[in-house]
Amino acid sequence: MAKCQDVYDLMAGIRDQRASTSLSPTDLNALQQAGLVSYVSAEQYASLAEEVKRLSSDYAALSEQGAARGRLAGDVETETRKAHSILFHLEGKEKQAVALAKEAQDRAALQQADQALAAHEQEYDALIAKKSRLDTLTPLGDAYIGLTSLGARELRDMRFRLYRLAGVDFSAYWGQRQELAGELNDMADRGAQYVLALSGPMSSVDRAHLWSVGIGLAKLRPDVAEGASIYLNAYGRIGEISHNAENRVLAAEILSCLPRGVEESMPSLLQLERDVRQAGVPTESSLGTASILLLGQRADGSFATPNFIQFLHLTPSYEAAALLAIVNKPDLGDKFRSLRAVFNGWGYQSSEDVELASSYLTVSDLPVDGVTTKLAILARGLGAYLRYPLVASSIIASIPELEANEALNLIEEAYETVGKRAMPASPAELICLAVRMVHGVRSEAIGNLDATATAPAVAVGTGYLGGPRFFFLPVIVAHGSYYSTYSALGGVHPGHVHVGGGGFSG
Repeated sequence: MAKCQDVYDLMAGIRDQRASTSLSPTDLNALQQAGLVSYVSAEQYASLAEEVKRLSSDYAALSEQGAARGRLAGDVETETRKAHSILFHLEGKEKQAVALAKEAQDRAALQQADQALAAHEQEYDALIAKKSRLDTLTPLGDAYIGLTSLGARELRDMRFRLYRLAGVDFSAYWGQRQELAGELNDMADRGAQYVLALSGPMSSVDRAHLWSVGIGLAKLRPDVAEGASIYLNAYGRIGEISHNAENRVLAAEILSCLPRGVEESMPSLLQLERDVRQAGVPTESSLGTASILLLGQRADGSFATPNFIQFLHLTPSYEAAALLAIVNKPDLGDKFRSLRAVFNGWGYQSSEDVELASSYLTVSDLPVDGVTTKLAILARGLGAYLRYPLVASSIIASIPELEANEALNLIEEAYETVGKRAMPASPAELICLAVRMVHGVRSEAIGNLDATATAPAVAVGTGYLGGPRFFFLPVIVAHGSYYSTYSALGGVHPGHVHVGGGGFSG
């Protein structure tokens, strides 16, 4: 099929009412079959134009019909008032019968007028729709072509992708777009099913927490009945050592998605929880920290506890130290310090958010020198929804396969997808759920990436990671009001909850 650039040029020309193309009839038909364009012959266009000519006369007739209906309704109301007046009861029976018959006759006429008016309004609405369609059509050869609503949206979205996909076959790109949309819908549907399954046994848990868990489980536990049963088992078992609600909810998600199973993993989690408390982690944060270390169990069965203790000398955030410990790439310490220095240079004070944002970016493949512009674009976009967007922006920026504007475009798709299922919910809650959905995205066709590009794009082959590397992390949810976490440095952990429920003691 034609390349993406050719399809974009055609669709942009249609939008601007100056369509011209070198696309073959087969390609045009494929675009019509995809629901992106509407293609009509000259005869069909002429027929539409002839029908639309009736708009003015139909509007006048509809207005007159509505006025006549209003007059009839007024007559019925007057007759009804008379029939319920004292004077009416003083009238003779014959006169009363005539008045009541007239009222019944007018009521029947009013009902018929209502039905006729409703039918005429439907016809007029259909004519308006044809006029709207006619307005979108523009000549192309010996026929006419127009954008559908789906086509108009795709034209907007393609703008972010062209710099990388201009030469890609459109059919391959469109197939991947459909696949991604299907994955987002499936994830949101399964997330809704998980919320329904968990909301009864966990009725005291915040609904936003349940949605966050539901999205996480939907990624790796497609069987909702089985996944919900495993999660509830983990949630119940963790209740024995839970020190706060957020730790319990989020640690249970990690435990329920480990391949070893809940029962086999519990002894290790209990031991890790004791180990991190001995290392100085307070009980308020020990369960979440231990869960992250459990997630990073090595192939030989050992854990990154010694590395965790070392990273505690680098950061006061227990969660950040745990994330760094289980990745343990070379030179993580230097990269973490550099990123934290970037945030300090931007004017951010020491806080849990700065530590976490630095850690998420440190364990990513994104180089320090490529983060500044990308993160600024993301923070500005997410800042429309979140009062403090630093951590959420860093989470998305940590995905090297997604450019900034591309990521925001995908977040918007996820936001709309989950919003149809999770309402009522605040925009902040929905945007954090959207971040949760998008986190884990990968791309099969990656090349010539520019983290500072102003016109980024989705690569062909977008999908979701299936491995354990931070697939559940970060777990974030948003609330309409912000609440404090365990922070010795003061301040709050606003708008989101992370695995571990925070990291500072106090």
